[in-house]
Amino acid sequence: MNLEQLSEPVKKDIENQSLEILEMIAPKIIVIGGWGVRAHLGEAHRRYTLDVDGVTDEKTLLELQKLFVSMGFNETHVEWGIKFFKKYVPRVEIPADMKTLAEEVELRIEISPPRIKEYETHHYFEFSLTEFEIKEIPYHNIEKTVKARVPPLEDMTAVKLGLPVDYKHNYDSAMLLQKSNIEKVILAIKSNDDWASLVLRRMPKLKGRISQSGSLENTLALATGLDVRQHVKTLELIEKELK
Repeated sequence: MNLEQLSEPVKKDIENQSLEILEMIAPKIIVIGGWGVRAHLGEAHRRYTLDVDGVTDEKTLLELQKLFVSMGFNETHVEWGIKFFKKYVPRVEIPADMKTLAEEVELRIEISPPRIKEYETHHYFEFSLTEFEIKEIPYHNIEKTVKARVPPLEDMTAVKLGLPVDYKHNYDSAMLLQKSNIEKVILAIKSNDDWASLVLRRMPKLKGRISQSGSLENTLALATGLDVRQHVKTLELIEKELK
């Protein structure tokens, strides 16, 4: 689901409702995914996010399962954890030309143990449940924030570089790299199984799509003032070190 197609008030309403869910469970999880990126980048993130993604221990995962089921969320068990989802109910007026798209939106929560796996291979990246940073994520239009526990910046960057290349992962990794210590990113990649082989596999697409005029990640990156050529050079440096 590409939230960028929706109007600003609708996107902000979706994010606020997603943040309400995150606020409720924030002390119980390490927040990854889009909200983890937002926690590190703040307003510089400049893209909207929908899912609440987190990792936790098995005991807490079972507690969260009971909580979300009691709240009326549907659930789907997958190899790496549990997905919870519920239809989005707008609190703002939906423009007529966006009603069909808005009706497709679901509020989603994806919780798993700390070791996340690449679904087509045996490769994994393991988050620490004890080494984290506490960041504040603000709501839209109200003076309120959510305190979230998030992985270190370089861990978030390393993970994003190895995930399948869609516009979200590609754009997020580009923005995170602007703030990251590159040597620590490379170390985080090398320290997790053979995550490096996944990053190397993604590199051609990461470089190609961020450079492609008209691609969504290129459009978003240029809007933030990202120097795409310099970013590609950074990717090439990481690629060289991993090889």
